[in-house]
Amino acid sequence: MRNRHKKAIIEDVTPVNIAPNLQNNLLDLFEYAMKSVAQTLVTEAKFDINNFASAHEKGCVGFSLALRRVQVSSSTQWLGSFQRGDQRLDVIGHFE
Repeated sequence: MRNRHKKAIIEDVTPVNIAPNLQNNLLDLFEYAMKSVAQTLVTEAKFDINNFASAHEKGCVGFSLALRRVQVSSSTQWLGSFQRGDQRLDVIGHFE
């Protein structure tokens, strides 16, 4: 099954100065970016969240996202880091 159709699992989240509703919106964007990058051979990607169509309606304008694919033992994990000023959200996820 292609990664775009697999279920994204969020393993860990570390928020700094992030409201719960904003965290949920950022996690939605993380899953979207993870599924998009998984279809390629890219191991690292950086995104300006302003370029995402839903950034304005989700209140995520101004964030950047650094995304990395890493191998841990025999599984693939995705590490994401959102940053906007003093706000930060670190995320670890994988596909099921």
